[in-house]
Amino acid sequence: MTPGITPSSVVDRLRGMAQGASDRDQPDPGDRGDGTPVDEPPAAPSWRNALPFLVALGVVVVAAVGIGISYLVRPADDRMSTEAHVQHAINNAYTARNDLDYAKFRDATCAADLSSTTFPSESTFLGDNRRSFDENGHIVIPEISGVTVDGDRATAQVHWHFDEKSDQNQVTEMVVVREDGDWKVCTS
Repeated sequence: MTPGITPSSVVDRLRGMAQGASDRDQPDPGDRGDGTPVDEPPAAPSWRNALPFLVALGVVVVAAVGIGISYLVRPADDRMSTEAHVQHAINNAYTARNDLDYAKFRDATCAADLSSTTFPSESTFLGDNRRSFDENGHIVIPEISGVTVDGDRATAQVHWHFDEKSDQNQVTEMVVVREDGDWKVCTS
């Protein structure tokens, strides 16, 4: 043995080396093992972090409820555009002809036409439209285009055909006038 080295000192030295190695083998909790520090774990979610999103959600819900209530309270006719009112009036006149409904046809017609001597009587209206229906079928309107509104007067191009003669498309320019707030089909 070498002088100054005793077996107990060798054992102590080996123990110290082994303990140092085992300390190095254990990862440091603040170290990833490659020398870079580990980030702190994320904080637990808090309702304060979600507050801006909850406020935004509340605003969206209030706006949606307001829009829904306005649609329920306001009649459908008030929500329609002027062009839609004009198209609706034209559709009513053609639907009355298809349904052979003289009262509805009168309701869809302007006062000037109603007072005209050429306006058909109920029997003439029914006879003419029944004959047309028997020969050609219903009137079909696939499109109403070119709606132009000038105050209380509007014009539109009505594209139509009979359902039994769908290859014979017609285009008729219609005049529609506003009387007492309602749009009516008018020949003049």
